[in-house]
Amino acid sequence: MKKNRFLWALLLLVSLGAAAQDNIHFVAGTPTQKGLSQKNMDALKLKVEQIIARNNAGTASLYNAFVIQPELVLGETKKTEGLLRDVTLVTGEFSLTARNKYDDSVYGTAVIEVQGDATGSKDDAIASLISGIKVTDPAFVRFIRTTRKRIADFYQQNCPVIIKKAEVLIDAGLLNEAADYLSIVPETVPCYDEVLGILQKIGKREPQESPVTPEPAPEEPASPEPAPEVQPTPVAEPVTFSEPVVVQPEKSPLPECKISVSCNDLSFELVSCEGNETAESIRVYARFTNTGVTNNSATIRMTSAIDPDGATFTNFSQIETNGCTSWTYGNKMPKGVRIGKVFEIKGVSTPCATLSYVEMTVDNCKVIIHNLPVDWK
Repeated sequence: MKKNRFLWALLLLVSLGAAAQDNIHFVAGTPTQKGLSQKNMDALKLKVEQIIARNNAGTASLYNAFVIQPELVLGETKKTEGLLRDVTLVTGEFSLTARNKYDDSVYGTAVIEVQGDATGSKDDAIASLISGIKVTDPAFVRFIRTTRKRIADFYQQNCPVIIKKAEVLIDAGLLNEAADYLSIVPETVPCYDEVLGILQKIGKREPQESPVTPEPAPEEPASPEPAPEVQPTPVAEPVTFSEPVVVQPEKSPLPECKISVSCNDLSFELVSCEGNETAESIRVYARFTNTGVTNNSATIRMTSAIDPDGATFTNFSQIETNGCTSWTYGNKMPKGVRIGKVFEIKGVSTPCATLSYVEMTVDNCKVIIHNLPVDWK
């Protein structure tokens, strides 16, 4: 089993050819800058993993040489007075840097300006900022494409450096790392045959487990066998067969749905959440009640939805049904009166049992739903 990974590296190396760039894959690095909570650092790394997956550039290998390192440089932080509550606004720059973790070579960088706001602390505003980064941004597509080309060019032009680094890894006993470091070398480079030889050497150096042969037990002197006794022939009893018991697999319970509202003067009621496979959409029916400000005119919208696989949906609309209007702006919200809204999430190509995260806003108030169950029709 241990030798399979080296055979895999050899096969990958042979199959690269003109498609070398498409075989260059990345792993997401862990954010290291100070000033971010662990929750926001985890969210930042998850965002990079989503960007990599969106561009078919991910890998399951633990030893992959190429890392995309995220960094969030925060700029100005402002506090503004909202209609219902004060809002914290955070701006900054989100950057991605592609590098080789074995020799620290840098192949490319992408930087975009970002901002986020929340009715709460600066940490909440940063979480909103990270959530608002779109994995479909064309800047990320160009970054992955350009970085792959630069990596292929680097391996093409730096054979001696590559060979030397691989040998250093091998001498240090890092055989898996050396195999991954060499597996991307295209067959067009001058040192291609030498790389194949090194990979074969890695396979030979992998320790092999030899089977353990048990020692034979000492033989005891044979003793004369007694004459066999004649046993009476038993009468066969009829054999009955019982029906096999089919164990039905238990369905995993859905995670608990949790709803939070950031404002004390707004109440929220979830009526239904239904999915339509034919229309590839999900409709969320909800009611909002203003419990504080009299005759308030509010902007009501859905701002975010994420499924359990990490897919982020951005195409939202409001539907005129169940007596609800499709207005986003200028919604009259008299004190104590429920206002119904039906939000439609479009582009849901794969049905999901739940939505991991849904966010709606009423002016500066946020309604956040975790693990929203979806009833598919």
